[in-house]
Amino acid sequence: MNNLLTMTNRLFTPHSPPEVDIATMISSPERESLYDFVDPHHVSPISLIVRKGDTDIYHLDDLHGKNIISIAGGFSHRYLLSQQQALAPVPVADIEAGLKMLAAGEFDAIVTLQSIALYQIQQLKLPNLVLGDTVSSPYTYSFAVAKGNRELQEQINQGLIILKRNGTFQLLHEKWLEGGLKAEQQQQALIIFFATTLLFILIISLVLWKWKTEETRDKIKQAHHDQLTGLPNRTLLMDRLEHALSRAKRTQSQMAVLFIDLDNFKPVNDTLGHAGGDALLRLVANRLLACVREEDTVARMGGDEFVILVEQLNHVDDISTIAEHILSSLKQPFTISEQQVCISGSLGISLYPQNGIDAETLLRHADEAMYHAKQLPEQRFISNIHTLN
Repeated sequence: MNNLLTMTNRLFTPHSPPEVDIATMISSPERESLYDFVDPHHVSPISLIVRKGDTDIYHLDDLHGKNIISIAGGFSHRYLLSQQQALAPVPVADIEAGLKMLAAGEFDAIVTLQSIALYQIQQLKLPNLVLGDTVSSPYTYSFAVAKGNRELQEQINQGLIILKRNGTFQLLHEKWLEGGLKAEQQQQALIIFFATTLLFILIISLVLWKWKTEETRDKIKQAHHDQLTGLPNRTLLMDRLEHALSRAKRTQSQMAVLFIDLDNFKPVNDTLGHAGGDALLRLVANRLLACVREEDTVARMGGDEFVILVEQLNHVDDISTIAEHILSSLKQPFTISEQQVCISGSLGISLYPQNGIDAETLLRHADEAMYHAKQLPEQRFISNIHTLN
């Protein structure tokens, strides 16, 4: 390799690039027009450098009224002027001169790229200089190669990948940047300690609150849901029925209560045992849920009895279609322990406001209608609907 060039914080915009094979520099739109860059290996924030124990500057907002240095023509100088137009930083020729003047007390702070500053502080042995605030930077460090030298560009990329995989790159990177302590280090450590403690307490409190909330929610669910099927029980059904009646009265809409009793359930329980009967009830609950809308309520009253609450009926005839769908679904075979089980259902309907205007009356009339359906075997498997007038 014939030539190696290093360019860091100085802008470089000549009409033609130097004749070099490889350069390590900060990439920029101007330089990308002159070189091909490999994948970036470091992103350096823009930082404040101040004197340790002899400063009240910790953030960029503290720079007003202070004597500030920046590198003439450098990226940080341009960034500072664009972000803090009221500031008037004194440009210096290079970072070494600026750091020495800052260490000697001639200025209050220097604004520059962090990586360069830390490296130079280490090289120049200036232990009284430390980091203040940092801000994100759009500038990345990369190796640049002559335009069109794709082979060299690829070789460098592959080399960087190998160094990163075996840990060598990280060791070199840490050695290059070591030595920069925060000007607020002790304050930051104290703040971090209290913040960590507070965060720990908040996490513990959140866990305990969540546990207590979940415990309470589980108790409420157990009190209002059937433990076998997970459906609402009679208590929750009556509560929803009361709310549905209030909405129906307010909106002058119709609603229906469907009372369903399974036929031939006892033989299944006797043949497959209670476990088989429980499995059948869970399967029935799933089928009933699939037959109605999400906003409707399917509840288990106990044993093999279920109730469905259907709100917002546009037409009374719609309930007959829903009932037919439910009964047809129940007649389809169920598979339990690799055995096919066939049952059916008897169904009774009460309508609001035709058959009642309160929850108990509607539920009682639907139960009576279901009982009448059971007395009519020749009709039970056709529609299984007995509507009271």
